[in-house]
Amino acid sequence: MEKYFQIEKVNLKYHIPIHVFVCILLLAVSPLLMGVANLSAEDTAKVLERYAALTGIIMLTPVFLPEQDQNLRELVCAKYVSSTSVYLVRLLGNVILLAFLLGIYMCMLYAGGCAFPAVKYFLGTLAEMLFFGGLGVCFYGAADNLVAGYMAPMVYYIAAIGSGPKYLKLLYPFSMSMGSFKEKCCLFAAAVLLVMAGILFRCRRK
Repeated sequence: MEKYFQIEKVNLKYHIPIHVFVCILLLAVSPLLMGVANLSAEDTAKVLERYAALTGIIMLTPVFLPEQDQNLRELVCAKYVSSTSVYLVRLLGNVILLAFLLGIYMCMLYAGGCAFPAVKYFLGTLAEMLFFGGLGVCFYGAADNLVAGYMAPMVYYIAAIGSGPKYLKLLYPFSMSMGSFKEKCCLFAAAVLLVMAGILFRCRRK
């Protein structure tokens, strides 16, 4: 167990702080970009789904970034801990940080007079974050290119805004603001599959 804590310690110290900072900055400036006070449940869902959920792309996509250096990648692959375990530990740590940031942000919304079902919206937004992040992980692992990892979820995000639920159906990411939650379960399941695929693609590149 100690070796896994050591992996996360290195991740927290060297690799993830800049991404956490960007997420905090993104969430902190939201009052300047949109109204986040005294919102109805529907409007709160829009803020969470269309704005806060973008932090999932920032936090989860760069899970393979430390191994972008070929020498470091070979070192990770040669260690006594499998590269798959390294990636999973990093992902788990990043998801915990993501959930913490989301919780703080939702507390800010609540303090601002927004009315919403906290647990339901927390889980729904987290599922969307994992889905967008999973898309990034999958495409990063397949293309071995961070830009491709960031572009894939952004293209999906834009397509969702443009097409609505008509074409994306159960994988429509903005369903909470329409009063539907079942899509979030599908997004979570898809996120798990996408992350597994991304790790598989990456490991096959050893």
